[in-house]
Amino acid sequence: MQVLLIILAAVVLLPAPEGGFPARLEPLASIGLVLGGMVTLLLVAALNARLLQDRLAGDRPLRQFERAARSLRFVQWAAVGIVAAGVLATGFREAVRGYVGDFLIIDEAVTMAPALFALAAAWWIFHPFEVRARDATLIRRLDEGLPVHAAPSRGAWVAMQFRTQVLILLVPLGLLAVTGELFEALMTRTTFDPPAWIATAVPASVIVPIAILAPAMVVRLLGARPLPEGEVRTTLESMCDRAGVRVRNILLWPTGGRLVNAAVTGFVGRLRWVLLTDGLLETLRREQVMAVMAHELAHARRRHMPWMGVGLVAMSMVLAEAIDPLLAAARSARIDAGGVDAAIIADLWWMDIGATVVVLTGTLLGFGWISRRFERQADAFAAVRMSVDADDRPLDTVSVDGVDAMRSALTAVAGVNGVDLKRFTWRHGSIASRQRHLLELIHRPVDRLPIDRVVRTIEIASVVAIALVVGRWYLSTSSEPSIFEDPGFGTPEIALVGRE
Repeated sequence: MQVLLIILAAVVLLPAPEGGFPARLEPLASIGLVLGGMVTLLLVAALNARLLQDRLAGDRPLRQFERAARSLRFVQWAAVGIVAAGVLATGFREAVRGYVGDFLIIDEAVTMAPALFALAAAWWIFHPFEVRARDATLIRRLDEGLPVHAAPSRGAWVAMQFRTQVLILLVPLGLLAVTGELFEALMTRTTFDPPAWIATAVPASVIVPIAILAPAMVVRLLGARPLPEGEVRTTLESMCDRAGVRVRNILLWPTGGRLVNAAVTGFVGRLRWVLLTDGLLETLRREQVMAVMAHELAHARRRHMPWMGVGLVAMSMVLAEAIDPLLAAARSARIDAGGVDAAIIADLWWMDIGATVVVLTGTLLGFGWISRRFERQADAFAAVRMSVDADDRPLDTVSVDGVDAMRSALTAVAGVNGVDLKRFTWRHGSIASRQRHLLELIHRPVDRLPIDRVVRTIEIASVVAIALVVGRWYLSTSSEPSIFEDPGFGTPEIALVGRE
């Protein structure tokens, strides 16, 4: 879902070329095409969901659940694809802007609205499968003595999915985009003509305060509340102290027992929270909860989120610098070839789009690779923290018990959430691969783990890459516009969208 939302935001916030867009459909035709495609998609999805529900009574109900999950993902991707195609090929955003105006990001929000509505509608359509899955686990929870929560209504369940999967990403992105547009509006009203690096650096600088304040919004969106006093809270607070991680509070994340997960959100101690779902505390053993907690504390202790931001910036800058001369050569060749002005503008714009896609795709792929290494380091950190002797004193090497605590926690989390151990995810990899990596840590010295060297190399390489590119900006004497100075790439909107 994160990749999907980043793609949607990137396409919708993509600035228009300096000479205007190539020829597009009439505004009403463009809007009608997008809305009509969305309605058709949802009608087909509803029909498919109905057919799959009817087949649940057959002899292979599990296959129908798998097909429903794939259908849900297809509808979500198709919804974003329809809006993206509308923006790039039919002028959908400009059609919307013609009716609502161009004030801050209102036009962009309305442009995104059909896709966001379709995401919510897809969850609504496939909700019956969530109900059947909940009912299937009810007897097991009773047999195991686990709490049984009241099932949320269909609307409440959809609202929870929208808050936890959409708003927690789009709200910070929206704040960044608003700041970028305000800066752009300010620059157009003044006679000051800032250098290109200032036009990029000033809007980008607001990332820091927004990133610091965003966790408070996330906590409110999730509806988290303080974890009650007791042995569990005391143990977890002690773990925070031993790990050297300062947190504002340890929170219970209510999910009705349906989600087994944990998270640490926030960059600074006074604005950092640890979140544990009710499902995690209800279903995992004590040592498994501690292992999951240690894994989350590792993200804060190793400063993974800031370093992921640095890595993201480094990759985007390097890729942009690499493609810049190729794009400049292609644009010059097209201009030299001549032809009708409208055709030249259209071709140049599509070249800019292609370069943007290459940079964003490469950046996202690289970001996923880095994120998976950080996850491995967090797993290793948890195994180290769980490697203690009978008197709870840390060992010098990673123990079998420490590794087993984290491996079993991963298995338990996957089982309750219905995740295949071999299923690969963009940011975390597969559970099976993470467990194999943990096995390789047994009896290794805790201060010389291979994954720590890998992560340290990533951090150094990211800093060096940024320094080299920034140095080139200052030392370059070329008069050719770079990818960051070109109107198709250098606006605050694009600079902000590229960040996770």
